[in-house]
Amino acid sequence: MDRKNRDPQIAALEAIHAALKDLDADSQKKVLSSVFALLDIHAPAGSSTTPNQSMATPQAALTSRPTSLIELMQQKSPGTNAQRIALFAYYRERVEGLSRFERDDLKGYFPKAKEPPAGNYDRDFVEAVKKGWIHEDGADSYLTSKGVEAVESGFEGERKVTKKPRKSSLKSRPKRKG
Repeated sequence: MDRKNRDPQIAALEAIHAALKDLDADSQKKVLSSVFALLDIHAPAGSSTTPNQSMATPQAALTSRPTSLIELMQQKSPGTNAQRIALFAYYRERVEGLSRFERDDLKGYFPKAKEPPAGNYDRDFVEAVKKGWIHEDGADSYLTSKGVEAVESGFEGERKVTKKPRKSSLKSRPKRKG
């Protein structure tokens, strides 16, 4: 059969196989996961690129319970609001199955994560974009492959800002008499 009359699905399969065959298994999974996200499709059930699988613990895999946002925050320990925003996009894609978003869509994840709202959300979102973790394109914004890697590595090599407990501004006052 000549190339013109070949089944386009077989041609696509051969092209994908040729592109992935020399990569290690982990790289193949990352590429496929990114392709699924870019095409806004879900990986087939049970495949090694199923959204929640890359962050599941062995126990979670056995019980097939999704990871909560707070659990993910505890696992990945984001230290800056830009890191938190990237993690929210990751959670939205991997757990909720929503790969596309607008800038303000991620704002609502701060209270869900029991985190104080970002003091300057737009600046922090732009920082996540500058780091290459998020591609901003209006309602078609998405977490990039670099963003996935940053979250999955627990933001390894990135600055970690720890929160200092606030001191009470109320000084010890004498009790008022009655």
